[in-house]
Amino acid sequence: MKKSTLKKLTALTLSMAMIFGMAACGSKEAPAEDAEAPAAEEPAETPAAEPAGDDFNPADYSVAICMDSMNHPVHRIVQLGFLKAAEALGYENAKVIGTEGGDTSEAFAAAEAFAAEGGKGLLLWAGDSSSYNTIASVASQGVTVGIPHFRHTQEDGSYPEGLSFNMACDPVLYGKQVAELMAENLDGKEGSIALTQNTKNVTENAATDSFSETFKSLDGTYDLSKIKILDVQLEGAVVDQATAINLAIIQANPDLIGAFGTTGNSPVTWADAAAKAGKADGEIFIVGMDATEGNLDYLEQGKVQAVVAQPLYDEAYKTMEYLDKIFRGETVPEWTDLEAPVVTVDGEGKNGLAFHRDIAAQVEEFFK
Repeated sequence: MKKSTLKKLTALTLSMAMIFGMAACGSKEAPAEDAEAPAAEEPAETPAAEPAGDDFNPADYSVAICMDSMNHPVHRIVQLGFLKAAEALGYENAKVIGTEGGDTSEAFAAAEAFAAEGGKGLLLWAGDSSSYNTIASVASQGVTVGIPHFRHTQEDGSYPEGLSFNMACDPVLYGKQVAELMAENLDGKEGSIALTQNTKNVTENAATDSFSETFKSLDGTYDLSKIKILDVQLEGAVVDQATAINLAIIQANPDLIGAFGTTGNSPVTWADAAAKAGKADGEIFIVGMDATEGNLDYLEQGKVQAVVAQPLYDEAYKTMEYLDKIFRGETVPEWTDLEAPVVTVDGEGKNGLAFHRDIAAQVEEFFK
């Protein structure tokens, strides 16, 4: 990023740092499949690096955020958080690397190239174990690696070799919250509910599993006896293809009264699919992920009923803060919980539209 651009954003950065930099974490830990979470009351800490000394200068440290699908609107929110934190902390050599397409192997190759060029700190956007060789490799070359958003605790409770820290919101918690919201609104109705994911990964699997378990457990609190939860389907990350898949689900299940999608495009893909199927706004109770501008538009227009606002900006901002602490010889927690509010049109604060409209507007301005 050019220095002139950075200077223009300094005032905004400072205010955003106050809002997002140290957000409280209130949810339970999100365990990976068949894994035990570390004890919450005494979280493990990443060992500190050698003290940086009084001559430490963040401008001398190259840092990067590495991810596939770099232009995806959800990923832009993550990038903004990382770059704003880097700017606020004095890191002049901060950049986005990876690939414009969805090939994670290309993104991992970019991470390797960053390490070979002498990079020091890396936010790696990686959702499964295919990243583990890359994490170990770049860490062995002196790169400090942090991963937000995806939980990477292994079956024995350890982290992958080379991973310094990990943070995310709890998909079990927001899956539960969505189920509670939907159960309340579908009380006494008859029909089916669809669940869709981008891919099979620990985060999305945990969210849909939690939704199903919670919804079924609420039968009795509400009359849900005539509602069936369909098997999870993969809609993918491409909007047109996902819309077509969701339309096919509606056509195959004309009694559909609810849909929960765990992809960043799911509010739009489900709402557009419902419209193509001739459904009125709200006829299918739709909940999807991420407070992007388009998703917030659909929420405000009544095309979707709620949006789960994963803390995309916050987790990236905090990842850069943790990298900075490690460079300075401080310790950071291996695991950090973050909050994912469920946003509705009548919600307030982080559960309301205005809060997330502000972030979405900054993304639009920053990357235009």
